[in-house]
Amino acid sequence: MVEAEVLGLTQVQGAGFPTVLLRHENRVLLISIGLPEASAIQLALLEEKPPRPMTHDLICNLLAGLRGVVQSVNIYKIEEQTFFAYLNIEQTDDQGEVEQVLRIDTRPSDGIAIAMRVGCPIFVDESVLDEAGHDAALLQGLFEDASDTDDDDDEYSPDDPEIDFDEDDDDADNEG
Repeated sequence: MVEAEVLGLTQVQGAGFPTVLLRHENRVLLISIGLPEASAIQLALLEEKPPRPMTHDLICNLLAGLRGVVQSVNIYKIEEQTFFAYLNIEQTDDQGEVEQVLRIDTRPSDGIAIAMRVGCPIFVDESVLDEAGHDAALLQGLFEDASDTDDDDDEYSPDDPEIDFDEDDDDADNEG
């Protein structure tokens, strides 16, 4: 497993749904997500708190009330274009000693939204990056364009240009 950072959200050209971008070194992983999860991630990226708890805030509040601490989110496999992840949670007793370690199945988008709220790392299995990762150089122009227009904001937003990875690569679906 390698640690990945959340670059932001975008919409891939031709897709009708948001995509979260995760980066580890020179590889970028694009994960298609639903609108509610995209909204939750975007709020966390902007460090905004809604006036009332959203679903991911509720989960974090429940975990805290049960003395559970999310240690990490692990994206561990991809199967038939579906990513799989789990939360690593440590639950402590009244004295703060670890009582049990839980591994809770989650969709990557929910895990990312929770990780961003609690500040824990997001890990991706290297085999997932090998299978579904893209060369970060493909996105370099978008980062430069974004930083030229707003020097204080290096994050993606849904208003950023769309990405089409298949534009110049007719065999993109056949890569190993």
